[in-house]
Amino acid sequence: MNLENNQLLFFVDKIKLQSEDMQKYRDQINNLKEKLENKIKNDQSTGLKVTKFLLAGSWKKRTILKASGDHPIDIDLVLFVGGDDNIQNDLEKLHDYIVKYLKEIYPQKDINRDVDAKGNTKSITIRFSGSGLEVDIVPVVPITTPKRYVWQPQRGGGGKYITSVENHLDFSLKKRQDNPSYTAIVRMLKHWKNYKELKPTDYEGGISSFSIELIVAYLDEKQGIQTNIEEAIIRFFQFMSSSNFPIIKFNHAINSIPSYSTPIYIADDTNNENNSAKKIDRSKWSEIIDEAEKAFDALNYAQSIRTEGSTIEEWKTVFGPTFNIK
Repeated sequence: MNLENNQLLFFVDKIKLQSEDMQKYRDQINNLKEKLENKIKNDQSTGLKVTKFLLAGSWKKRTILKASGDHPIDIDLVLFVGGDDNIQNDLEKLHDYIVKYLKEIYPQKDINRDVDAKGNTKSITIRFSGSGLEVDIVPVVPITTPKRYVWQPQRGGGGKYITSVENHLDFSLKKRQDNPSYTAIVRMLKHWKNYKELKPTDYEGGISSFSIELIVAYLDEKQGIQTNIEEAIIRFFQFMSSSNFPIIKFNHAINSIPSYSTPIYIADDTNNENNSAKKIDRSKWSEIIDEAEKAFDALNYAQSIRTEGSTIEEWKTVFGPTFNIK
């Protein structure tokens, strides 16, 4: 039995962050933005300075899921840092500057409790205990050429890379404009990744939400825009379980694919030199392929079933016991 978009959107509505819940997070975000705006406007210091900020991540791209025990609401807030032409070569100094900057903005907060400031991480997390909101403060250092590109520290240390936060947000917006089902498809696949415990952790690699977004976008570009949610999801699983998984790259991105030793390569849509799947080892990739094959088989079989109840049971094997269409 085939499932229509309106039936699958019933489930998407269950897993996405509800509009009535967004206000409590929006109030805290707006408060943080106001503090940043005032700080930037009144900062008379010399040397390192935050010149602007930008909301990013799934909140901005409208693919955010509702909070669960293991998956809090997290939002990326990108701080553009200037005033030192070589700061990108001293990530520890950049990190310490951002921690100090946050202490000045939030003097009443227990920074040791609310800010994860361990090592040279890509982001520093501010946690709001009342709502559970986590805001990842991401420092970036603008470069002159190409325009709109920045140096960004790698999460968990290990250096830096060149990317464009602004170009990526524009790319995501275009995908949403081209395909009205894009966010629903991405949300369902992110839920699958979480349910099957395939997401990256501090201890092992996995398939990130960013990689899922890139694959869905790539398939729309290479195989045609698929607005049918069911068919797009089945196409994704078929692609993921292919024996010849291709290099994913984007013609509009800068640079070329470098040599690599990882099982797969999923390029950042702004810079082909960045592999969003670089932390997936062969063992984890085999696990991802296995789960994708199971999902593909289950959903194909579900299409051949005539009864609604049995169809739903097959979908539950992929998306969990909470899956339903009404």
